[in-house]
Amino acid sequence: MRNSEGFAPYDDPADRLPGERADLPRAKKRASGILLRICLIALALSVLALLYYRQYTVTGDSMEPTLMAGDRVFYVGFSKADYGDLVIFDAGETYGLVVKRVVGLPGDRIEVSADGHLTRNGELIEESYLLTDRYGNSSMKEVTVESGKLFVLGDNRAVSIDSRDTRIGQISERSVRGIVTRMLRNTEPTPPS
Repeated sequence: MRNSEGFAPYDDPADRLPGERADLPRAKKRASGILLRICLIALALSVLALLYYRQYTVTGDSMEPTLMAGDRVFYVGFSKADYGDLVIFDAGETYGLVVKRVVGLPGDRIEVSADGHLTRNGELIEESYLLTDRYGNSSMKEVTVESGKLFVLGDNRAVSIDSRDTRIGQISERSVRGIVTRMLRNTEPTPPS
């Protein structure tokens, strides 16, 4: 017999109305369809995250004190670089992937003093992260950043090979792999040399 209050413990499927039999499999199909969609969406988001969000391990000391050798940085692609951004870019076969700070955009006039201070478009730029060149070897005469290029510098100007050097030069905007969004400091002690 049917129980009007819901499921009865001894409910006989034969007592159900014909429309009720069809509802149960339809509800299961709908639930499994929703579950399948959720799984596909989660898979698609995971694949996009792997393609979009990447990791790079810093080598060298050209970005000190901001980044130290062994630090890991996480970066995202498909973003347009702006002043102050740390970018990962392809510096060719000699250097591979490199991280530097964007200081000049197309059309900017860039000059670097002997101690490493930056002048952009005639204005001295305040750079709290800068490790000045105490030897006075960082100077560069004024240049204009070309169309489609970026001017990048390391924070440790005395040792950085960057846009001041013809081996790197002004980098193509297309060579930028991504912009750093997070940094993870290496806590392993450096072995004595």
